[in-house]
Amino acid sequence: MFTEDESSGHEYDAVVDWERRMAREAPFFRELFDEVDVARVVDVGCGTGRHAAEFAAWGLDVTGVDPDEGMLAQAERHAAQRGVDVRFLEGGFGELGGLIEEPADALVCLGNAFQHVEGAEGLSRTLEDMASVLRSGGVLVLHFLNHERLLASRPRVMDARFRETDDGDRVFLKLLDYRVDDSGEDEILFDFVVLRRDDEGLWEADGRSSSHRALRLDDVRSAAEEAGFEDVRFYGSHERRAFDPAEDESVIVTARWR
Repeated sequence: MFTEDESSGHEYDAVVDWERRMAREAPFFRELFDEVDVARVVDVGCGTGRHAAEFAAWGLDVTGVDPDEGMLAQAERHAAQRGVDVRFLEGGFGELGGLIEEPADALVCLGNAFQHVEGAEGLSRTLEDMASVLRSGGVLVLHFLNHERLLASRPRVMDARFRETDDGDRVFLKLLDYRVDDSGEDEILFDFVVLRRDDEGLWEADGRSSSHRALRLDDVRSAAEEAGFEDVRFYGSHERRAFDPAEDESVIVTARWR
Protein backbone atom coordinates (compact mmCIF):
# COMPACT_ATOMS: atom_id res chain seq x y z
CA MET A 1 0.00 0.00 0.00
CA PHE A 2 1.02 3.62 -0.48
CA THR A 3 0.94 6.54 1.93
CA GLU A 4 -1.26 9.54 1.21
CA ASP A 5 1.81 11.45 0.01
CA GLU A 6 2.77 8.67 -2.41
CA SER A 7 -0.73 8.13 -3.84
CA SER A 8 -0.58 10.90 -6.47
CA GLY A 9 2.67 9.50 -7.82
CA HIS A 10 1.32 5.96 -7.76
CA GLU A 11 -1.71 6.98 -9.84
CA TYR A 12 0.53 8.83 -12.32
CA ASP A 13 2.79 5.82 -12.76
CA ALA A 14 -0.23 3.62 -13.38
CA VAL A 15 -1.26 5.76 -16.38
CA VAL A 16 2.04 5.54 -18.25
CA ASP A 17 3.49 2.49 -19.98
CA TRP A 18 6.98 3.33 -18.76
CA GLU A 19 8.75 0.39 -20.35
CA ARG A 20 7.48 1.33 -23.79
CA ARG A 21 8.03 5.05 -23.23
CA MET A 22 11.63 4.70 -22.06
CA ALA A 23 12.44 2.34 -24.94
CA ARG A 24 11.23 5.08 -27.31
CA GLU A 25 12.86 8.06 -25.60
CA ALA A 26 16.14 6.72 -24.18
CA PRO A 27 18.05 6.58 -27.52
CA PHE A 28 17.21 10.26 -28.14
CA PHE A 29 18.67 11.33 -24.80
CA ARG A 30 21.71 9.07 -25.07
CA GLU A 31 22.61 10.52 -28.46
CA LEU A 32 21.97 14.10 -27.40
CA PHE A 33 23.88 13.76 -24.12
CA ASP A 34 26.83 12.24 -25.96
CA GLU A 35 26.86 15.17 -28.39
CA VAL A 36 26.99 17.70 -25.55
CA ASP A 37 29.28 15.63 -23.27
CA VAL A 38 26.72 15.57 -20.46
CA ALA A 39 27.76 14.42 -17.00
CA ARG A 40 25.36 16.41 -14.79
CA VAL A 41 21.58 16.57 -15.43
CA VAL A 42 18.77 18.51 -13.77
CA ASP A 43 15.25 17.11 -14.33
CA VAL A 44 12.72 19.87 -13.59
CA GLY A 45 9.17 18.72 -12.93
CA CYS A 46 10.64 15.26 -12.51
CA GLY A 47 7.35 13.71 -11.34
CA THR A 48 7.88 10.13 -10.21
CA GLY A 49 11.52 10.22 -11.26
CA ARG A 50 11.50 7.67 -14.05
CA HIS A 51 13.70 9.70 -16.39
CA ALA A 52 15.93 10.82 -13.52
CA ALA A 53 16.51 7.21 -12.46
CA GLU A 54 17.20 6.16 -16.05
CA PHE A 55 19.80 8.90 -16.47
CA ALA A 56 21.40 7.94 -13.15
CA ALA A 57 21.61 4.32 -14.32
CA TRP A 58 23.81 5.59 -17.18
CA GLY A 59 26.30 6.87 -14.60
CA LEU A 60 25.21 10.52 -14.75
CA ASP A 61 24.96 12.90 -11.79
CA VAL A 62 21.22 13.63 -11.58
CA THR A 63 19.08 16.06 -9.59
CA GLY A 64 15.29 15.83 -9.79
CA VAL A 65 13.14 18.83 -8.83
CA ASP A 66 9.37 18.82 -8.35
CA PRO A 67 6.88 20.85 -6.26
CA ASP A 68 4.67 17.82 -5.43
CA GLU A 69 5.57 15.87 -2.30
CA GLY A 70 3.64 12.83 -3.49
CA MET A 71 5.54 12.72 -6.76
CA LEU A 72 8.86 13.07 -4.95
CA ALA A 73 7.99 10.29 -2.51
CA GLN A 74 7.29 7.97 -5.42
CA ALA A 75 10.44 9.14 -7.18
CA GLU A 76 12.62 8.31 -4.18
CA ARG A 77 10.94 4.92 -3.90
CA HIS A 78 11.56 4.15 -7.57
CA ALA A 79 15.22 5.24 -7.43
CA ALA A 80 15.75 2.98 -4.41
CA GLN A 81 14.16 0.06 -6.26
CA ARG A 82 16.53 0.58 -9.19
CA GLY A 83 19.50 0.99 -6.89
CA VAL A 84 20.53 4.40 -8.25
CA ASP A 85 21.51 7.61 -6.50
CA VAL A 86 19.43 10.67 -7.40
CA ARG A 87 19.09 13.91 -5.44
CA PHE A 88 15.43 14.89 -5.22
CA LEU A 89 14.56 18.45 -4.21
CA GLU A 90 11.20 20.10 -3.63
CA GLY A 91 10.81 23.20 -5.79
CA GLY A 92 9.24 24.66 -8.88
CA PHE A 93 9.80 27.03 -11.77
CA GLY A 94 11.69 30.16 -10.77
CA GLU A 95 13.40 28.46 -7.84
CA LEU A 96 16.18 26.56 -9.59
CA GLY A 97 18.80 29.25 -9.14
CA GLY A 98 18.49 28.88 -5.38
CA LEU A 99 18.48 25.07 -5.41
CA ILE A 100 21.14 23.97 -7.89
CA GLU A 101 24.67 24.62 -6.61
CA GLU A 102 26.78 23.44 -9.55
CA PRO A 103 26.12 24.25 -13.24
CA ALA A 104 24.43 21.44 -15.14
CA ASP A 105 25.35 20.14 -18.57
CA ALA A 106 21.70 19.39 -19.39
CA LEU A 107 18.35 20.52 -18.06
CA VAL A 108 15.21 18.60 -19.04
CA CYS A 109 11.54 19.38 -18.40
CA LEU A 110 9.38 16.52 -19.65
CA GLY A 111 5.89 15.01 -19.42
CA ASN A 112 3.96 18.26 -19.89
CA ALA A 113 5.38 19.88 -16.75
CA PHE A 114 6.42 22.91 -18.83
CA GLN A 115 2.82 23.84 -19.64
CA HIS A 116 2.45 24.96 -15.99
CA VAL A 117 4.32 28.22 -16.72
CA GLU A 118 2.08 31.17 -15.86
CA GLY A 119 1.55 33.39 -18.88
CA ALA A 120 4.08 35.32 -20.95
CA GLU A 121 5.91 36.68 -17.91
CA GLY A 122 6.05 33.22 -16.36
CA LEU A 123 7.45 31.78 -19.59
CA SER A 124 10.27 34.34 -19.65
CA ARG A 125 11.05 33.96 -15.93
CA THR A 126 11.08 30.18 -16.18
CA LEU A 127 13.48 30.08 -19.13
CA GLU A 128 15.76 32.65 -17.49
CA ASP A 129 15.79 30.54 -14.32
CA MET A 130 16.59 27.40 -16.31
CA ALA A 131 19.41 29.20 -18.12
CA SER A 132 20.89 30.27 -14.78
CA VAL A 133 21.77 26.69 -13.80
CA LEU A 134 23.25 25.58 -17.14
CA ARG A 135 26.92 25.80 -18.08
CA SER A 136 27.93 27.53 -21.28
CA GLY A 137 27.11 25.16 -24.13
CA GLY A 138 24.69 23.15 -21.98
CA VAL A 139 21.51 21.80 -23.51
CA LEU A 140 17.86 22.44 -22.64
CA VAL A 141 15.19 19.85 -23.52
CA LEU A 142 11.45 20.58 -23.20
CA HIS A 143 8.65 18.16 -24.06
CA PHE A 144 4.99 19.22 -23.88
CA LEU A 145 1.63 18.96 -25.63
CA ASN A 146 1.17 20.75 -28.95
CA HIS A 147 -1.29 23.40 -27.80
CA GLU A 148 -1.67 24.87 -31.27
CA ARG A 149 -3.05 21.56 -32.55
CA LEU A 150 -5.46 21.39 -29.61
CA LEU A 151 -6.72 24.92 -30.29
CA ALA A 152 -7.24 24.10 -33.97
CA SER A 153 -9.23 20.88 -33.42
CA ARG A 154 -10.55 21.48 -29.86
CA PRO A 155 -10.96 17.87 -28.72
CA ARG A 156 -12.92 17.45 -25.48
CA VAL A 157 -11.34 14.18 -24.35
CA MET A 158 -7.97 12.50 -24.88
CA ASP A 159 -5.81 9.79 -23.38
CA ALA A 160 -8.60 7.54 -22.12
CA ARG A 161 -6.74 4.55 -20.69
CA PHE A 162 -7.71 1.42 -18.77
CA ARG A 163 -5.26 -0.20 -16.37
CA GLU A 164 -5.39 -3.29 -14.19
CA THR A 165 -3.39 -2.30 -11.09
CA ASP A 166 -2.49 -3.99 -7.82
CA ASP A 167 -5.18 -1.85 -6.20
CA GLY A 168 -7.89 -2.74 -8.72
CA ASP A 169 -9.12 -1.55 -12.11
CA ARG A 170 -8.59 2.08 -13.08
CA VAL A 171 -9.77 4.26 -15.98
CA PHE A 172 -7.85 7.48 -16.58
CA LEU A 173 -9.46 10.32 -18.54
CA LYS A 174 -8.19 13.71 -19.63
CA LEU A 175 -11.05 16.13 -20.38
CA LEU A 176 -10.43 19.50 -22.05
CA ASP A 177 -12.18 22.82 -22.36
CA TYR A 178 -11.17 26.13 -23.92
CA ARG A 179 -11.64 29.79 -23.06
CA VAL A 180 -10.16 33.24 -23.57
CA ASP A 181 -8.87 35.02 -20.46
CA ASP A 182 -9.39 38.69 -19.57
CA SER A 183 -6.26 39.71 -21.48
CA GLY A 184 -7.45 37.98 -24.66
CA GLU A 185 -5.09 35.01 -24.38
CA ASP A 186 -6.25 31.46 -25.12
CA GLU A 187 -6.42 29.09 -22.16
CA ILE A 188 -6.82 25.32 -22.13
CA LEU A 189 -8.51 23.71 -19.13
CA PHE A 190 -7.57 20.16 -18.23
CA ASP A 191 -9.63 17.88 -15.97
CA PHE A 192 -7.75 14.72 -14.96
CA VAL A 193 -10.29 12.09 -13.87
CA VAL A 194 -9.59 8.70 -12.31
CA LEU A 195 -12.34 6.07 -12.14
CA ARG A 196 -11.73 3.33 -9.57
CA ARG A 197 -13.69 0.09 -9.28
CA ASP A 198 -14.43 -0.78 -5.64
CA ASP A 199 -14.73 -4.21 -4.02
CA GLU A 200 -18.44 -4.36 -4.97
CA GLY A 201 -17.71 -3.67 -8.64
CA LEU A 202 -18.99 -0.09 -8.52
CA TRP A 203 -17.04 2.82 -9.96
CA GLU A 204 -16.09 5.93 -8.03
CA ALA A 205 -14.50 9.05 -9.49
CA ASP A 206 -11.78 11.39 -8.35
CA GLY A 207 -10.04 14.17 -10.20
CA ARG A 208 -8.20 17.44 -10.33
CA SER A 209 -8.28 20.43 -12.64
CA SER A 210 -5.71 22.84 -13.99
CA SER A 211 -5.83 25.73 -16.43
CA HIS A 212 -2.95 26.69 -18.72
CA ARG A 213 -2.24 29.60 -21.01
CA ALA A 214 -1.79 28.18 -24.49
CA LEU A 215 1.90 27.70 -25.33
CA ARG A 216 2.62 28.94 -28.83
CA LEU A 217 5.93 27.91 -30.29
CA ASP A 218 6.78 31.37 -31.60
CA ASP A 219 6.47 32.63 -28.03
CA VAL A 220 8.63 29.78 -26.70
CA ARG A 221 11.33 30.49 -29.30
CA SER A 222 11.31 34.23 -28.60
CA ALA A 223 11.43 33.79 -24.82
CA ALA A 224 14.22 31.21 -25.11
CA GLU A 225 16.33 33.45 -27.33
CA GLU A 226 15.73 36.45 -25.03
CA ALA A 227 16.92 34.29 -22.12
CA GLY A 228 20.18 33.63 -24.00
CA PHE A 229 19.47 30.27 -25.64
CA GLU A 230 20.69 29.57 -29.16
CA ASP A 231 20.02 26.94 -31.83
CA VAL A 232 16.37 26.49 -30.75
CA ARG A 233 14.92 23.45 -32.55
CA PHE A 234 11.49 21.78 -32.61
CA TYR A 235 10.96 18.05 -33.21
CA GLY A 236 7.81 16.01 -33.64
CA SER A 237 9.30 12.75 -32.35
CA HIS A 238 12.23 11.33 -30.45
CA GLU A 239 13.67 10.24 -33.80
CA ARG A 240 14.19 13.98 -34.42
CA ARG A 241 11.56 14.13 -37.13
CA ALA A 242 10.71 17.68 -38.15
CA PHE A 243 7.83 19.07 -36.11
CA ASP A 244 4.43 19.27 -37.84
CA PRO A 245 2.23 21.76 -35.92
CA ALA A 246 -0.97 20.47 -37.52
CA GLU A 247 -0.38 16.77 -36.85
CA ASP A 248 1.97 16.14 -33.93
CA GLU A 249 0.42 15.56 -30.52
CA SER A 250 3.45 16.92 -28.70
CA VAL A 251 6.62 18.88 -29.38
CA ILE A 252 10.22 18.38 -28.27
CA VAL A 253 12.28 21.55 -27.96
CA THR A 254 16.08 21.60 -27.74
CA ALA A 255 18.28 24.66 -27.28
CA ARG A 256 21.85 25.43 -26.28
CA TRP A 257 22.87 27.92 -23.62
CA ARG A 258 25.22 30.50 -25.06
